[in-house]
Amino acid sequence: MKLASLALALGLASPAFAAAPLFVDFEKTWSYGEEVADTYAASGVSFTNVLGLSNDADFTYFSNAPSPLGVAFVQLDGIVNTTAFMNVSAGVTGGLSFFYSTPSDAPIAIKAYSGLNGTGTLLGSLDLTANSADYSAWNHAVLSFSGTAMSFDLTGMANAVALDNISAVPEPGSVALMLGGAALLLARRRRD
Repeated sequence: MKLASLALALGLASPAFAAAPLFVDFEKTWSYGEEVADTYAASGVSFTNVLGLSNDADFTYFSNAPSPLGVAFVQLDGIVNTTAFMNVSAGVTGGLSFFYSTPSDAPIAIKAYSGLNGTGTLLGSLDLTANSADYSAWNHAVLSFSGTAMSFDLTGMANAVALDNISAVPEPGSVALMLGGAALLLARRRRD
């Protein structure tokens, strides 16, 4: 019984159980031009200059997205709205997973920073490549980095990239603790 209790304690102490995992799917019907802003504030996520986008009776903006109701789109005017960010109050450690669609051949980067709104240390960057002329093909991407990112600079995606299903990549240590706990529980069950 002590072994099972230890396994349970290890599993519950792992960071994977410490807080709700980051997952933003943009799955709602967005009015054209509606900002995402604090829609996901309850999850500790906020956006600057990022719009939610849904297909409507007048126009099909995208197809085949992982979450069919809505996606996100960075819209900057170059005058007032010149930067775009996703801030995560609890931070993201190790990596960010997401789906994207873009017709642009220009270099498009997403960057992870240690501070809010693209401040602090640049922890990592990922260049995205063109994958769809009409926002109908979606690629899965993972931005890996060292440290804990409090923000992601989406400015380079302006007026070119649609995003969907953004999530944190589990830390290897968390996965190892969960697997170790499961193995201990199985070993205990077999002995009983």
